[in-house]
Amino acid sequence: MAGVLRIHFSDRDFRHVQVTKTADAVWEAILGLHVLTTPPARLPDRLRSWRRRAVGRLHGDDLRAACGLLRDLAPADAAYFPDFLTPAESEEGMSAALRTLRATPGARLARELREAARYRAMPAWTRRLASGDRALLGQVADAVQHFHTRLVAPDWSEVEATIAADRAWRMDALEGGMVAMLETLAPFVWRDPVLTAPYPVDSDLHLRGRGVRLVPSFFCHTTPIAIADPNLPPVVVYPVRRQPQEPRDAARHSAALAALLGTGRARVLGALTATFTTGSVAARLGMPASTVSGHMKVLRGAGLVHSERVGAHVVHRLTSRGRHLLGR
Repeated sequence: MAGVLRIHFSDRDFRHVQVTKTADAVWEAILGLHVLTTPPARLPDRLRSWRRRAVGRLHGDDLRAACGLLRDLAPADAAYFPDFLTPAESEEGMSAALRTLRATPGARLARELREAARYRAMPAWTRRLASGDRALLGQVADAVQHFHTRLVAPDWSEVEATIAADRAWRMDALEGGMVAMLETLAPFVWRDPVLTAPYPVDSDLHLRGRGVRLVPSFFCHTTPIAIADPNLPPVVVYPVRRQPQEPRDAARHSAALAALLGTGRARVLGALTATFTTGSVAARLGMPASTVSGHMKVLRGAGLVHSERVGAHVVHRLTSRGRHLLGR
């Protein structure tokens, strides 16, 4: 990376740090596009799997046109893409975000597209958008929704489960204080009072007492991304935590767990590398869902697994006791 992102904290900012509770549909759509247009060899394994599935769903001129429109505005290798694509209202859900996107003032469209043109040649059609063409802006909003609905939503339970697991881990770290939690945000490095990370360009984000909204992302896999306009609410999107490597004596450890818990329950416990639904675990292990559900009940009773309802799904994650037992 050619530059560094520096996020400058004051004492007041520590009181206004927010880690989002759920996945952000708009950010995941834009970053999912980046994954789709990145060569598989440059992606982690879990995103290669998603990319293969997404390519299989990528049919129809309307969907391809939506991808092309968004790729013109926010290519994967962009040092900057317009902030209006990811409005702060995305915190309230896709519908709220798209209403805000469609209502973006013309002056902001022109300003942010000029900024994007500083870093790369913009397609000719964006001149109409910069001039305030509302119909074209509506097509951009439709493209975001179309991409999410067709390519991201089919795997949304996995996205939400991964985000929930990441947030739970950060909240555990928060027991050691805000700095302890900030120090978990790889690839960021904390050097009091500045949080730094590799970035495509040199950029300074001064929080000025506003705090920051931290958004864990399933599809973000390289550097964090920050809202560029210093006058907008500070938002920083960061990659979810990479799962630790298995220890060298993993086979011996697995055998010991199987002897302790029984082979089925040990497999279910070990499968909780993130937060998953019963059906997801069953599919991963090739077990009947009813069998997995029974094992989850026993593991929950032993304090090794925590289960909760998230939207329409019941999701399961390891407790600190469960992680300790697995050596994670």
